[in-house]
Amino acid sequence: MMADEGPGEDFGCEHCWPPAADAAWEARGALTHVAELIDESHFHVMILACPRCPQHFISVFTETIDWVDGDDPQYWTLLPITAAEAADLVRPRDSLPETMLDALGPGRRALRLDHPKASAPCIYWATGIRVGWHD
Repeated sequence: MMADEGPGEDFGCEHCWPPAADAAWEARGALTHVAELIDESHFHVMILACPRCPQHFISVFTETIDWVDGDDPQYWTLLPITAAEAADLVRPRDSLPETMLDALGPGRRALRLDHPKASAPCIYWATGIRVGWHD
């Protein structure tokens, strides 16, 4: 695992959005479920919230099945979102387009965990949402 320090932002609190990527990934486990937007076996999108502050997050998980040896590449992105963005994401509930996800938070700090085939997981800071390949 690799953790890079991210720049300061006006999102979240010290409990849900700490400066170290490793700590932010660990804090993700304490976030509460708000809304299920897409729930497929290899593509999962949901809104999470901090139980200590009003911050909401969009969580995107993608996986591509490896039919050769079962070492399925998996990727997560966690991005803090505004209350208005959360409301906009819940509205088209039955048909949330991936383009709407891709347009969220360009340039905004996002947490990523990449677990490519035959590699160790890597936790790091990036920007915006990345909806990767998925089955």
